[in-house]
Amino acid sequence: MEMVQDGVEVYCLPDNAYCNADEEKRSPLDIDDCPIGCAVCSGDCYHYREDD
Repeated sequence: MEMVQDGVEVYCLPDNAYCNADEEKRSPLDIDDCPIGCAVCSGDCYHYREDD
């Protein structure tokens, strides 16, 4: 899925970034469609995580 932060498209995320709403806990960049129906991921979503 497309990820945009401050109006700029993001092409790279930390290795530990994932979408908590995704059953497989994949990076937003590796997901085709948002699990909660958003058109674009902003990283401000409650489900976006960067955990160790």
